Amino acid sequence: MSIKPELPRPLPLATRTGVSFDFPKSEYVLSLERGLAVIRAFNERHPSRTLSEVAQAVGLTRAAARRFLLTLGALGYVESDGKYYWLRPQTLELGYAYLASVPWWRYGQRVADSVAQETGCACAIGVLDRDSVAYLAYAFGNSTQSLVRSVGTRLPAYCTAIGRVLLGALPEEELDVYLASVPLEQLTPHTVVDPQELKSAVRQAVADGYAIVAHQLEPGLYSIAMPVRDRQGAMCAALSLSLRDAPGKGAALARDYLPALKRAAADIASALPA
Repeated sequence: MSIKPELPRPLPLATRTGVSFDFPKSEYVLSLERGLAVIRAFNERHPSRTLSEVAQAVGLTRAAARRFLLTLGALGYVESDGKYYWLRPQTLELGYAYLASVPWWRYGQRVADSVAQETGCACAIGVLDRDSVAYLAYAFGNSTQSLVRSVGTRLPAYCTAIGRVLLGALPEEELDVYLASVPLEQLTPHTVVDPQELKSAVRQAVADGYAIVAHQLEPGLYSIAMPVRDRQGAMCAALSLSLRDAPGKGAALARDYLPALKRAAADIASALPA
């Protein structure tokens, strides 16, 4: 029998999403914002960029972009061949710093791997980060190899099962603000974009203890999700299973996959201290 690691209790989800940073404008460090924007200018579609491309992507002058790139290069975050710039592996430290602050994510990844192997579905563990779901753990399923997902993946909350579960932890007024301010894009012909319908779906997920979506994010993609709660009952994350071309409707998904989800959520929760 495996011994579960002793893990610090995570903050409740509301604590992570409800803090407001309200301070005088004079305290805002604009140069830090721009430096982070330069790092974010590099991605899967743009692994390398010229100085002009970085400046255009971030909205800086060439001179300002050059200063930021030179500074990031001196700090070990950027490399260049004289024409193109790209990120160095040291940049991983920035993302890992967050994961390291969530000590249970390693155990959560092992649970996700186990559930994906058991069910054949892709398994994700995520938290709400402003208006998106951020994946802390992910394991591929047999029918979802084509999905481009990994730790750090960000998805809209309103059209995903895991997102609707996480939104259910928000106070009523915060949910209303979210639905009024987030662009609700029609990603498929079936995507629900009416704020009142979405609010009803979130509240139904709270009442049921889980959420199911079909064809909301991508055609043919089905997902079921439920909360991960600590021993005090506070939601600290959500856990989901996704598959393509599910043979049945919601009742069948709940019947076939909810038991595995419940066991996984309980497994993670039991590893957290009282």
